[in-house]
Amino acid sequence: MHARFVNAGGIRTRLLECGDKRPVLLLHPVGFSADVWFKVLPGLGEHTRSVAPDLLGHGFTDFYDPNGRIGHKAIFEHLTALVDELGWDEFSVVGSSFGGQMAVLLALAMPRRVSRLVVVGSATALQTEKETMAALAGTLANASKALDAPTWESCRARLGNLCFDPAQRHDEIILSQLTAYARDGAAAAYKTLLAAMLDADAARPYRVRERLSEVEAPTLIVWGREDQRASHQRAEEGVHLFKDARLVTIERCGHMPFLEHPERFTESTLSFLTQPQGAAIRRATA
Repeated sequence: MHARFVNAGGIRTRLLECGDKRPVLLLHPVGFSADVWFKVLPGLGEHTRSVAPDLLGHGFTDFYDPNGRIGHKAIFEHLTALVDELGWDEFSVVGSSFGGQMAVLLALAMPRRVSRLVVVGSATALQTEKETMAALAGTLANASKALDAPTWESCRARLGNLCFDPAQRHDEIILSQLTAYARDGAAAAYKTLLAAMLDADAARPYRVRERLSEVEAPTLIVWGREDQRASHQRAEEGVHLFKDARLVTIERCGHMPFLEHPERFTESTLSFLTQPQGAAIRRATA
């Protein structure tokens, strides 16, 4: 695994990369960074070229686009510029939480380029508008405590609130998270983004639940049974809204299965991403 920076649409963008085979883009949840994928990048990289960017306004990527914008449109346009910069004519995309919404938007906008789609615990992709707004309000409250006063304890507490077992340690990403949160402007950028996401009228053009039937790419939905940020019931309903989708449920798991159950997540995701084109996709629970 290595890190590098690229220019994507005028935005200095940090990437974590692993592997050199079929391209896969990994999109992290809002308020985090590419570091959340560190437990699964090596395993995924054995059979793919997995690239995890820090989204616009996150981690060590620029906080705003060249015109000072942040929000759904700016983040989506940054991602389209990134895959063009990477030179990918065809790729798969894996998105967690808000990253899942962005992943679906890419699949809708690039049906000939996005070959496989993986949506992980994404309230913004599969829940109703009212439920999404409530989930985002909880996200803002949880993350603001760490962003306003970034300490080892506040960052660990934020992660713990998202996990089935809050005592489970993920200390490997805390130092990076602390450093990113301590950057001048980090808290302001995050709150600006959440304000845009909580503006129902501004966010409505980027809603995807009502458009899931338009997704052409075979889709895998991965969900923690005990996810408090994204309803498992909506995942069970949502799998039937896609043309071609299956659901993998991970037990004793919260919002980020790639942190809590990395081996299970890697196995399920790789099995899906590497199966032959045209293979049947069936609903499953694990």
